[in-house]
Amino acid sequence: MAQLKLNLIGDGIDLTGAIKNTLEEKLSKLEKYLGDDERREVFADVIVRKEKYRSSVEVVIYNVFDHTLRIKKETDDLYTAVDYVVDAAEKQLRRLKDKVKSASKKEAQKHKKQITLVEEEVVEKPIEIIEVEPELYKPISVEDAVMKLLGSNREFVVFCNVETGNAAVVYKRKDGNIGLIQMPSCR
Repeated sequence: MAQLKLNLIGDGIDLTGAIKNTLEEKLSKLEKYLGDDERREVFADVIVRKEKYRSSVEVVIYNVFDHTLRIKKETDDLYTAVDYVVDAAEKQLRRLKDKVKSASKKEAQKHKKQITLVEEEVVEKPIEIIEVEPELYKPISVEDAVMKLLGSNREFVVFCNVETGNAAVVYKRKDGNIGLIQMPSCR
């Protein structure tokens, strides 16, 4: 768990041992939200101000998941301000930690999907080329070729056109019509 290093600053108030102990004790609860990296140190400036009848506590936490958090509360009682600041800091740190966790989970899932896709590409069955003998033996008319196409579950028919003597193709178009491709003479 990352460790929180505190820098206690008193502005208009002398920080007694009781105040320092209270701040250190309450702010140590925040360490559980700082991450699991024990080598990383997180620094926090704690500024305690006293002006007449008002007390304020400001906490600035640096280097928390590459963010800086600033929380400031002002009340009549110093210890109440400390409680408010600790609660607000805990809420912000929890939210930030959850955000970082969910972002890392999304990144891991994205990486996992990429690996899965690569595995699927490797496992794919190779494409086989199956030779089909065209029906060019006896020339037929375009109308007969269309009837042959409509009478089968094929997508195209290659035939020898009786009118031109050249190869031709009739095929089913996506718009529901029939297409005709006339081949030029190969001779």
